[in-house]
Amino acid sequence: MAGFSELREGLAVQLRTIPAPLTVHAAVPDRIVTPAAIVTPGFEGEPTIRFDSTMARGSDDFLFTVTLLVQYSDDQSAQDELDAYLAGSGARSVKAVIEADMSLGGIASFARVREARNYGPMTYNDVRYLGVDFGIEITA
Repeated sequence: MAGFSELREGLAVQLRTIPAPLTVHAAVPDRIVTPAAIVTPGFEGEPTIRFDSTMARGSDDFLFTVTLLVQYSDDQSAQDELDAYLAGSGARSVKAVIEADMSLGGIASFARVREARNYGPMTYNDVRYLGVDFGIEITA
């Protein structure tokens, strides 16, 4: 059964299939270069892990957040850039790239992008960006 570190890295590996220049962080970085995706455990007040989702230690359910941030210098171009990551399909779609290998390289039973929330201005290390949080559910 895969643990948190493996699953977090598995998500990062899938996100790195998005064409450059996306910078992907499997752990919370001190500083970022945009566009950036940051993988963190948990999702907005929900349980980070639901143990025993299938028969007595068969698997657990994990929730992760992928925060995607883009430069916020021009309102329209920032929204256009962020919208490409929100699309349901396409080369820059977070949903499409994660669900292209739902086993995350064989370490999970399945992974899916459950939802996107908090679209709008976000601050990271006192710098303002435009961003969105993706809720990712993994069974492993």
